[in-house]
Amino acid sequence: MLRYLPAPDALTMPQEGITLVINDGSAVTTALCAELVGNGHQVVVLTFPIGSSTLRQSFPAGVVEQQLPDRQAETMQQALGQLTAPVSQFIYVHPRLARVDVQTFAQASEKDDLKTAFLFAKYLKPSLNADTWQTRPAFLTVTQQDGALGTANSGQDAILGGGVTGLTKSLNLEWPGVFCRSVDLSPELTATEAAEKIRQELYDSNICLTQTAYNAVGKRFTLVAEPVDPTKEPLLNARINERSVFLVTGGGRGITASCVNQLAITFRCTFILLGRTALQHAEPDWAKNRSESTDLKRQAMEFLNASGAKPLPRLVERLVNEVLAQREIRANLEYLKTQGATAFYRSVDVTDPEAIKAVLDELQPQTGPVTGLIHGAGRLADKLIEHKTEADFDAVFDVKVLGLASVMQALSLADLQHVVLFSSVAGFYGNVGQTDYAMANEVLNRFAYLFRKNYPKSQVVSINWGAWDSGMVSPELKKMLLAHQVEFVPSQEGPLALVDQLSIQAQDQVQILLGGTLPVAKAVTDAPLRTYTINRTLTLDANPFLAHHHIQEHPVLPINIANVWMAQTADMLYPGFKLYREDNVKLFKGIVFDGNQPTDFQIVVQELEKSAERVHVLISVRSQRGGKLPMPHYQSEIVLVSQRPKPPIEPLPDIRNMVPVIADGSVLYRDGTLFHGPDFQGVKQVLSLDETGALLLCEHPGLSWERQGQFPSSSINGFLTDSMYQGLLIWVRRFHNCACLPLTTGWVEMTQELPFGRPFYVSLRVVQSTEFSMSADLTAFDAVTGVVFLKTQRASVTISRTLQWTLPEEVAS
Repeated sequence: MLRYLPAPDALTMPQEGITLVINDGSAVTTALCAELVGNGHQVVVLTFPIGSSTLRQSFPAGVVEQQLPDRQAETMQQALGQLTAPVSQFIYVHPRLARVDVQTFAQASEKDDLKTAFLFAKYLKPSLNADTWQTRPAFLTVTQQDGALGTANSGQDAILGGGVTGLTKSLNLEWPGVFCRSVDLSPELTATEAAEKIRQELYDSNICLTQTAYNAVGKRFTLVAEPVDPTKEPLLNARINERSVFLVTGGGRGITASCVNQLAITFRCTFILLGRTALQHAEPDWAKNRSESTDLKRQAMEFLNASGAKPLPRLVERLVNEVLAQREIRANLEYLKTQGATAFYRSVDVTDPEAIKAVLDELQPQTGPVTGLIHGAGRLADKLIEHKTEADFDAVFDVKVLGLASVMQALSLADLQHVVLFSSVAGFYGNVGQTDYAMANEVLNRFAYLFRKNYPKSQVVSINWGAWDSGMVSPELKKMLLAHQVEFVPSQEGPLALVDQLSIQAQDQVQILLGGTLPVAKAVTDAPLRTYTINRTLTLDANPFLAHHHIQEHPVLPINIANVWMAQTADMLYPGFKLYREDNVKLFKGIVFDGNQPTDFQIVVQELEKSAERVHVLISVRSQRGGKLPMPHYQSEIVLVSQRPKPPIEPLPDIRNMVPVIADGSVLYRDGTLFHGPDFQGVKQVLSLDETGALLLCEHPGLSWERQGQFPSSSINGFLTDSMYQGLLIWVRRFHNCACLPLTTGWVEMTQELPFGRPFYVSLRVVQSTEFSMSADLTAFDAVTGVVFLKTQRASVTISRTLQWTLPEEVAS
């Protein structure tokens, strides 16, 4: 689903080297060049011909344009060799094509455009990954699909360009020192607006994010996977029966065949299976009655020797694999027959629509019209991008994408009730060595939304499969996934999951992830220590929750939100690490929105130490004051770790034998104890309260991402930690009968994310209390399991006998 994002913070970085832009032929490229030159970039534009025409555009002064005669690999390499300096930043702007439909989506010209981005990634790998850059090297791709990463397709939007997201996400894993980002812009944005958004993304300090989108009004989003609650219905219903006919590509072997077998068990329908392997009438004599792999290899070697050929390992492997493939297909066909299903197998090139039509013309008089499609054909050529070839790209991309296009051209689409696309988490997350495979699968994901828009009565789903324990995974990849503790899809459960996905209950799920995720990117930690300066424009309008946090009639940024600001800034700079500890949290000058507040802030991140296991930084937040020295606001030390220790368990209170001191926490927000509006009202009950401490029961249903503004909850939730700290105000009000304001915190330890929508306890233990201040240790732990989410030591407040709250009902919500 799409998730709202605030505007990006801007990383301050020197400009060096060349920013290379691939021209899409529109005003967007021209406006982008002006934006870049205005920010100190040395810009070179490469322009390719469109058809037989040469583009003629006027670029700003300082921009160098190279007109290239064609898209041949040699031409691209020659153009790079003529540059006067190395490339530090690459921006590929994908052309926006004319209207397409589900049968014409795979335009050859757009595939060529996509391959251009792929080849430039290959050729620019050495330059972008050089360890001498003072600036941040970048690989940025731009599409103008729908401003929603293909999920809001109008039914006519070209989709092949969406494949670049698979490229950038995979490069993000292969190139940990390069900023990789895909941006999808609504075509309704003006060229100037689009250029500004692209430049903002290029400077974004968040290197954990790999894809963003801007809709027609300029709101920013990303695409995330959200857990789906299992259906509560005991039996799942589907519009599939014995009369259903499925065309299945790649259906003779592997995981696709396993899924077909389960469908046969469940529905006993008819299958037309298409595969690459041509079935032979009989096995070769040397393989007969041989079942063991080692025995087959020995017999294959003897056969080659007897034939006068050298028994090279690759020849032996090919002969054995051909035999095993034949056996697997025959076994699957026999199994389908035993389950009461009807199955036909034909060897065909799935990228050839005429060949598929011929098969359908032959078989549909017997089977009836095809009512369902399972596109499971696929091919791998796993290599790092610098070792990839054009042939690799074509082999992997064509069977997925052109194969789908061929099937669409061959079928009667009006008869289709089900369309199932076997995509992969390699497309959704990216994967090392699978740039081409990720690109192809991202196109399949985009196609699902295109098809659904045009055929809303058909059930279509793109299943982003995780790696199967018996699937299309090379030994090297499997070893890497196991090292990263990636969970495999069990071969017995995957087919059952597919059957569930074809149920009526799942008919609105157009794209779904089934199985484990893939390894995430890991920040580079073997480079010298650095200091980063990040810029943020902080406004009241961008943060709606501030309407629920007024002190003395003015909105005030809560100290816990400021803590989130510092912690998340560090978190976004170091992918592969988790927030663990925040030390010496200091408040110098709070941010009060009284009309005179600053809007431009700098977050300075100074690395103190870093290793593969731990990163320690000092973070300061300060505002600019027009020529004067910056004003300090907050400071803390942040520790991130590659692996958090197992969270401790707190004993659960026996609430059955407790009489709450305050049974209805909402009273606290009305009687002057607390001043917080609904966005911060998380205290549900005060279970105990005495001179030594307190115990609170807290829960908050959550806020929309847009309402959370520039401080969205992620590794740390500022809205819920604020509920924790409200325990200090409750205690001070009870035992000092006055208000208080936060001062400092000794340390915060984060062992697990504190989630919305789940009850938790807050244990408060008073450490010190005087007439002027109070400090306490706080622990937040799960109300069901006792798992500790967060602990703070010596959270201190200053006590004020004159401070008066502005109550929530006095503030506009």
